Amino acid sequence: MTDYMTITTELPPYFFFPWFLMDIDLTLTAKLTYALLLDRARLSRFNGWTDEAGRVYIIFPIEKIAEMLGKSLTTAKNALTELEAAGLIERKRQQFSKPNHIYVKLPEGQKFSHP
Repeated sequence: MTDYMTITTELPPYFFFPWFLMDIDLTLTAKLTYALLLDRARLSRFNGWTDEAGRVYIIFPIEKIAEMLGKSLTTAKNALTELEAAGLIERKRQQFSKPNHIYVKLPEGQKFSHP
C-alpha cells in the first residue's frame, strides 16, 4: 500500500537529476548514468579522492553501473561512451591492474540554479 507524503514524511534515499540534462540531446540511459556518476563524484569529493591536479575522480566498475541501472554491460558501456562524446565525463586508464578513473565534468558557463 502507498501513502501520501506529508510535511513530516521521511523520504527514501535519492540522488539529484541535474536540470541541465533536460536540454541535452542524450539518451535517457546516458542521462541517468550521468546523475549516478555525479552522485558518486559527490561522495569522492567528500572523501578527498583527487588526482595530482586536484580533480575529483570516481572508481566505478562498468559491471556495477550496469547492475545499478538494471541494464546490460553493453548498454552501460554505450552510455559511458555517449557521455564521453558529449564532454560530460573523461575516463583515464591507470597502470596495469588498477581501476580506471572517471572524471565527471560540468558544462562550461552553465548556471546551476533551479529553473
